[in-house]
Amino acid sequence: MGKYKQWLHHQEIGRRLRDQINTLEQERARVQKMAPSHPTTLPELENPLIAALLSYTRAGNKLSNIDVIKAAIPTMGGSNPDQRRPAGNMAPPSVGHGADSGVVASLLARADQIPTDPLDQMRKLSQSKDH
Repeated sequence: MGKYKQWLHHQEIGRRLRDQINTLEQERARVQKMAPSHPTTLPELENPLIAALLSYTRAGNKLSNIDVIKAAIPTMGGSNPDQRRPAGNMAPPSVGHGADSGVVASLLARADQIPTDPLDQMRKLSQSKDH
């Protein structure tokens, strides 16, 4: 009778393992459906905004804290002429007369408000939240 109990025990273990395999295969299929179908590239780490976000998250902070992100966006108040320089070698686009001209003008006005060093702004904001 001992061999029969052992056989039953092994059958139960086999059933549990098959159930676990089935569950894991279903989970794998679900995760694969969520994965992008084409390869994606990582953002350039030389970008000061990406570097600031990486620094912020590596310090243990979460990007889901929307108040921090909102506070980092400059207001549309008075502009400082020293802050009006294009990023990198890009020249600002000219505002046309098409349907997108309002959007372009709005983005250009907002770009004029961005400080010269966003990384410093993110550091100051992070330090002010810590104290």
